[in-house]
Amino acid sequence: MRGAAIAVMVVVSACGTSSTVSEGSPTPTAGTSRFTAAPTAASPRRLPGSVVRVSVNGLENSAGVAVGDPGPGPVTIVLTFPFAVDRASVERWGMSGQPTRTWLDDRTLQLAFAETEPSIGFKIAETFSASGDAAIDFFVVNVPRSSHAVNIYTVADLAAAGTTGVAHASGLWRVPPTDGYALAPDGKRMLLYDALGPFVGPRPTLLELDSKTSTPLTEPFAGEDWFSFADWIADGRVVMVGRGVWVGDSNGGDMKRVADAQSLVRGAVWLAVPDPSQKRVALWGYNSAGHIAVVDLTSGAAQLVSGPFRRCAQDGATSFAWSSDGRLLAGVDCDREEGPQKARVRIVDVTSDRTVRTIEGGTYGINGLPDGNFMLVRDSGEVGAGARLLGLVLDFDGRERGRYLGGWWRMSPDARYLLQTELSPAGCCGFTMFDLAARTSFQFIVPSVGQSEGGRPSPHWMRDGRLAFY
Repeated sequence: MRGAAIAVMVVVSACGTSSTVSEGSPTPTAGTSRFTAAPTAASPRRLPGSVVRVSVNGLENSAGVAVGDPGPGPVTIVLTFPFAVDRASVERWGMSGQPTRTWLDDRTLQLAFAETEPSIGFKIAETFSASGDAAIDFFVVNVPRSSHAVNIYTVADLAAAGTTGVAHASGLWRVPPTDGYALAPDGKRMLLYDALGPFVGPRPTLLELDSKTSTPLTEPFAGEDWFSFADWIADGRVVMVGRGVWVGDSNGGDMKRVADAQSLVRGAVWLAVPDPSQKRVALWGYNSAGHIAVVDLTSGAAQLVSGPFRRCAQDGATSFAWSSDGRLLAGVDCDREEGPQKARVRIVDVTSDRTVRTIEGGTYGINGLPDGNFMLVRDSGEVGAGARLLGLVLDFDGRERGRYLGGWWRMSPDARYLLQTELSPAGCCGFTMFDLAARTSFQFIVPSVGQSEGGRPSPHWMRDGRLAFY
């Protein structure tokens, strides 16, 4: 989903003047009236929430007036009250996020939220003057973030989550919203692009995470529409697959179209999967024959592989996994569009274009593992909210090497760690990390951190063994 510009709204409310003089309890005493009122202190004068001036990143807005999205950087909110404030009456109310609070003077509070804070919102239910003679009814400040969070963790960061289970990232940024992201191997740059869907965004752009300096790529041009794949490959080059297969240098410069991707698969390219050497890429798009194309990323030479690899549902895709030597390719195939229960895994010898084995029994999909095996995901038999999936680790001879119950699985580049996404009725946030060498595991939580498109952030192993969530 493309992040739309979301307005920042300050909601105010006035409850009106409500000064009520209480009566003393009737206490009969000699020589006095039976119903003498006890003296009371005057109630504070009530003011509406609209008397509080609110500015967001220096832009002040009146009650009920929306201002522009503050963007991906840090957010500074300044609250200006009409009188000297009893500070405790303000500070007792909770806030989303962890702002730095600074009283600039007796009537001005500055709240500085870090760039990585999730959606910012708080309600100040009642504010008293320092003298006690006035009170402001509640006001609400809401600053939804339309930007996208990028967090990087080491395995040690995740293991240190401790009893709370909530991991703290060693690198945190927010980037402009789009629907396609690729993180550079150095973890300092990001490629923003349009992924599957109607093309409405800018041309692909390289973003420096620290400085937020952005550089649009001169190629591919806007006519490429959306891209099914974009990333840095092992030799440092940038590869993008849209209508064509594009290859350029590590900065996205000198991009050249080495192959006509759509012509090769006879339609839009939905999947592009590099082989382990990252010298070739397998392309899949819906076609009735179910064939794929394997393209050399240097020469652009293409080989058609018959498969077939046919989709299992209307508007569905398939999934692939390469063997470690790049000789075999496993992919999901269905005779008809009858769903994952009827799916099989077909393993082909790419060079000879020959099926060497099939694995029946249904699958939701497969993904390759750096140890040379692949993960096959299928129904576990569990039912109800939070029902887990069964993940089978298989080699390319079809032999089972391990099994897990969870949501999805990704292995670290050195094959030491296996990250398991957990499933729960709430559907959010939990992960288990298996140390395959030490035969231990630990659990942790990565906050959703206000993703503009909702849901939990997606994990991506980096080549140096860190994990990026975005």
